[in-house]
Amino acid sequence: MAYRRNKTSDTWHFCRNCTLWPTTNVVEQSGKPTTGELCNQCRSKDSAGNCNR
Repeated sequence: MAYRRNKTSDTWHFCRNCTLWPTTNVVEQSGKPTTGELCNQCRSKDSAGNCNR
């Protein structure tokens, strides 16, 4: 699973259908981040089974 954040943010996203999914100036990694925080919208979509990874 890809985790992505904007270079100027500490919030990681993992649902491509998140309205805040960063598309420019990004850092991406395949493993779960050990720093920063996970996006609340992504977490909510994941819990509801509505996360496009």
